[in-house]
Amino acid sequence: MSAIINVGAAAAASPCLVPGRAARAKRDKLCRIKRAARKLFEQRGFEATTTREIAAEADIGAGTLFLYAGSKEDLLVMIFRDDIGCSTDRAFATLPRKPLLDQILHVFRAMIADHAAHPALAKVFIKELPFVRDDRHGIADFMASLYARLGRLIDGAIRSGELKAGVPVLALAHNVFAIYFQTLQRWLGAKCPSPEFHEADLRDSIELQLSGLRNRSPRPRPEGANAPSHKRLRPASQE
Repeated sequence: MSAIINVGAAAAASPCLVPGRAARAKRDKLCRIKRAARKLFEQRGFEATTTREIAAEADIGAGTLFLYAGSKEDLLVMIFRDDIGCSTDRAFATLPRKPLLDQILHVFRAMIADHAAHPALAKVFIKELPFVRDDRHGIADFMASLYARLGRLIDGAIRSGELKAGVPVLALAHNVFAIYFQTLQRWLGAKCPSPEFHEADLRDSIELQLSGLRNRSPRPRPEGANAPSHKRLRPASQE
């Protein structure tokens, strides 16, 4: 309690200086913790890494670690949201003015690029994150936001006439992400994964999903073509 009172008194005496230092120190310590966790998850795997080892790598006490993250799962989600969250934010901010398929691939391409840069950590993500308890760690919030943003792309395609009216937006957002995630698993889960992700399979699979949902514009009929086609094409001698 005395420590809290002393910090409060210092903050009152210098309201700008002390909180700034404290915030920077807290932020720097959290960065060290996440950097240590990232390194150990990549090198040793998620299951083999302990919070005590993360604390030692970050040069902090084991008890201090729990002031920043309650568990390894918390740290894994923090790292995922830092990496993939930033990638998706950039992707949605730079969407091309193209059909829906290209926009969706633009988003997934950014996520894949991040995984390709850190394949060992990406394997931890795809293995562990689907089983993280959503009510404690916030991965559900991230996914809900991603589905909503994909949904807005789909809704835009419906309003522009690219997709049929009545397409279930959220269900389609879930479907295209499931296709992406399954393709990602096949790539990273291979015995000898290629260092590069081959996009063709992902494109073909999402195209197959979208193909039956697109509007098919009818061909324009010639002027004055009101009579049934079988009559128009009948030879004059049969008229």
